[in-house]
Amino acid sequence: MRKFTVMFLTFCCITLMSYRLTNGDQPESNPNTIKWVTLEEAIKLNQQQPKKIIVDLYTSWCTWCTKMDKATFQHPAIAQYINENFYAVKLDAETRNTIQFKNNSYAFRTDGGKDGVGVNEIAVYLTRGKLNYPSVIFLDETMSNPQPVAGFQNPIRMDKLLRYFGENHYRKVDWGLFNQIYKSPLETGVRTTTH
Repeated sequence: MRKFTVMFLTFCCITLMSYRLTNGDQPESNPNTIKWVTLEEAIKLNQQQPKKIIVDLYTSWCTWCTKMDKATFQHPAIAQYINENFYAVKLDAETRNTIQFKNNSYAFRTDGGKDGVGVNEIAVYLTRGKLNYPSVIFLDETMSNPQPVAGFQNPIRMDKLLRYFGENHYRKVDWGLFNQIYKSPLETGVRTTTH
């Protein structure tokens, strides 16, 4: 009977741990997972403690968006740096929700066709009218002057972008020069290409 009880309790513990992990109930302090928030949550957090914001602008149909999620945003070093230096926002460019940002309302607008295809105006604002998916947008602590970067970013290039904006190098030096000078710790002698 005692052996059965030990086995039963072991089974229950394993089942509970498995349930918690598969339902996203992971510790908040995991530096290897980006703590994504909505734009509204980032605004509130920024009011309490000013921090830069990174926006991952995506669509549900974008293959490169999914690839960037897996290859770049799930990279432990990238996730850790983002968590330490930014509020991270994942934003669907085609959301039909009206978004309040900097005293403006941004709504979904269709392209005029019957199929209902369109984009939320916030995506147009953040990309400065140059929609491309995926795009990452960097906002400073005042949430002003969006800096959009279009296309798939591999971990090395993302590391460079994060440090360029996160450490305020963009205020002092041109991106082209920074990109040449700064060597990412993720570089191992083999450069990967970007889309």
